Amino acid sequence: MAALAPLLVRARALITCDSDLPQQGISFEDLGIVERGAIFVRDGRIAALGERASVERVAAAEDCELLDLPDAVLVPGFVDAHTHPLFSGNREPDFQARLRHEPAPLGMLHTVERTREALLTPGPFWSGDVAPRLRAMLAHGTTTAEVKTGYALHRPGELELLDLLDRAQSDETLPRIVPTFLGAHALPPEFPDAEGFVDYLIDQCLPFARVHGARYADAFCEPGFFSAAQTQRYLEAARRAGLRLRVHCDEMAHGGAATMALALGVDAIDHGNYITDGDAQQLSSSESVLVACPATIDYLGLARHAPVRAVLEGGGRVAFASDFNPGTSPCLNLAHVAYLGRKIFGLSAAESLDAITRQAARSLHIERGILRVGGDADFVALGIDEPDEFGWLHGGNLAALVVRAGRVLK
Repeated sequence: MAALAPLLVRARALITCDSDLPQQGISFEDLGIVERGAIFVRDGRIAALGERASVERVAAAEDCELLDLPDAVLVPGFVDAHTHPLFSGNREPDFQARLRHEPAPLGMLHTVERTREALLTPGPFWSGDVAPRLRAMLAHGTTTAEVKTGYALHRPGELELLDLLDRAQSDETLPRIVPTFLGAHALPPEFPDAEGFVDYLIDQCLPFARVHGARYADAFCEPGFFSAAQTQRYLEAARRAGLRLRVHCDEMAHGGAATMALALGVDAIDHGNYITDGDAQQLSSSESVLVACPATIDYLGLARHAPVRAVLEGGGRVAFASDFNPGTSPCLNLAHVAYLGRKIFGLSAAESLDAITRQAARSLHIERGILRVGGDADFVALGIDEPDEFGWLHGGNLAALVVRAGRVLK
């Protein structure tokens, strides 16, 4: 792509989220709000930010593009720490059945079958199915997304999914991608038992995942899927293969997954709706981040919710993620997820913004989700009158402007 001209963006306010303060009870003042703020971008990075007059002095010597947004609030680009866009087909019939309180007629293995078929022609699969979803995420403000494999469930397909992600890393029309190998997502039809499939993943897949671009390994540790013992074997092998660890954990029932995962020192425990009080206390004092998925809770009508407030009150950290997938959360709008997070968990607007920026990035061990001089120029202009409207105003696209690596995308 052609070199970018320097860019100066002025807005009603700027929130950097560049703070070391605990998430519990955090305010916009704590998150670095600047009234009449501005950001100056050069070569895809932030050259200056803060009060408008001081930033304009830095930009004065440059021939730059000026964007004036007097009715917007600038915030870091959203970070979605849990997504599953690598699939083909849809599961709308399952949604219809759920509304009638009937068993789902399709299920995850339908998605596996459709995705395997689509991977026979990976180019059209990417351009027709996956890339449009990622671009929609970006258009709604998600400038970084963790993206999981897990709908091929065999070595050639799972590695091809990783290759597709690796080839997309240079595409600046997409969010920045953090690839995760989710081989242990479900039991494929070729294997009669989970033990044998875990053996296959350890022997035939995990040794190659990092070479194909994976940064993380993940598993669906849940009664009826993979046990805590099976997941531990898989994650330990993933760590030996050079991958960082995160885990789907106690989403729809308690299976002892959190206890195992915390002992392993995973970066993130995702879902966690059925973890125990003891797990929540241990999580609060650990370096792991609880990645709650409120859109999934809403879609499934789950009776229990992750103990978000208890984790925060204990000094822990919570991120919100979309869990975008065809079966339990067909939602790719993180601002809407923030609304559901406020509604379900009772978080403030500032706590919720922190959950989809700084804390989500922390769960991925990346330096994103904050705005600071020298950092990547990934930010969103929210069309809200006051910061406290974040997570209240919902149902549409709040992103009046998205900037990704200094490039204006909307």
